[in-house]
Amino acid sequence: MDLLARAAALAACPLFEDLAPAVVIRLAERAHSAALVRGERRTTDDTVWVVASGRLAVAVREGELTSSMLRKRGAPAVAGNVLGMIRVVRAATPIVEVVAEQDCELVGLAIDDVHDVLEEDPAAVAALADRLAALLLEPA
Repeated sequence: MDLLARAAALAACPLFEDLAPAVVIRLAERAHSAALVRGERRTTDDTVWVVASGRLAVAVREGELTSSMLRKRGAPAVAGNVLGMIRVVRAATPIVEVVAEQDCELVGLAIDDVHDVLEEDPAAVAALADRLAALLLEPA
């Protein structure tokens, strides 16, 4: 996945849709892509994941359980979903593990890179906060 494809995947994400194009490009420059085959796993330990395509089961680690002992939570993550963003502002948030239910393409952003880009642009922080609030208030 090249820079433009990563930027397109980020821009298609509802959480990032109100960010200025320059901010999306800066995020895409720091992002990497990951192709997962069915059954492969990733965590939000130090990465924010955006689902570009495919479908992921979402599980939350509880206590000191091993990664094979996860509890499935909610609906699967599909294209446009962001996983792990809350860990950018609250590191104590439980780590989420995702398991590919089918072949998937993800865009990954290191949490430190998200911090850096947002610190460079206070307007981006405000846009992200406003969009997050709007998404949280939307009926399910």
